[in-house]
Amino acid sequence: MKKIVLISDLQMPLESKRAHRNLIRYIHDSQPDEVINIGDINDYTAPGRWSAGQRAEYGMTVRQEAAYTRKNHIEPLRNGYDGPYTLLGSNHGERPQKYLVDRAPALYDEESFREDKLLRLADYGMTFEATRYDFAPGWSAIHGHARGISLARYAGGTAINAARKYGRSIVMGHTHRAGIVSETTGPAGTKTVTGVELGHLMDITKAAYLGPERLANWQAAFGLFYIDGPTVTPHLIPVSRTGSFLVEGETYK
Repeated sequence: MKKIVLISDLQMPLESKRAHRNLIRYIHDSQPDEVINIGDINDYTAPGRWSAGQRAEYGMTVRQEAAYTRKNHIEPLRNGYDGPYTLLGSNHGERPQKYLVDRAPALYDEESFREDKLLRLADYGMTFEATRYDFAPGWSAIHGHARGISLARYAGGTAINAARKYGRSIVMGHTHRAGIVSETTGPAGTKTVTGVELGHLMDITKAAYLGPERLANWQAAFGLFYIDGPTVTPHLIPVSRTGSFLVEGETYK
């Protein structure tokens, strides 16, 4: 049986530091067979459309953000875990390239500003999947920002819409909601697909674009999947406002 930890939407340097620290400690302790990061590992605040013309546009550069993530996520993780780690492409991950294309096309360099290059993933033995990662029988990981996926207002709803679109079970991030929804079709229930949304691991108080009250239908969580041949069992691990969580009988706080 394989065990996979799936995380999404850290949006560093806006991450929940305590939740992030506890997550890395759990990965070190449990030594999963794989870690999959569904994307938005960096926020890349400066090139975001919410930052245009604002002070944030002149804040931390994309290279500084990438260096922050290497120092505070990749290197600490690798200090106690050397297993497979895959990062998916995402809307925030695409921000540096899109910013240059829109505002400074003469300076655009596809290689230098691709997220896996900014983070130097190859140096740490990590891999990058730009759009989709088929990680288990009948299951794919996507970030969830691609066109053609209908957004839902409830947790898990967007993921099940994506599962219908792809005809296979989907785990995704992007919505910052945490939920699992399954749907069975066909004579005598011959086909079941499941959609999983992983929530987020950012510090919501740092999301200035939400307004002063920081109101959002978001849930902090990460995923823990068990894979035994063709059988895939997904679990969501809720993360409290203080960054603590209970997983496999142990509390991390």
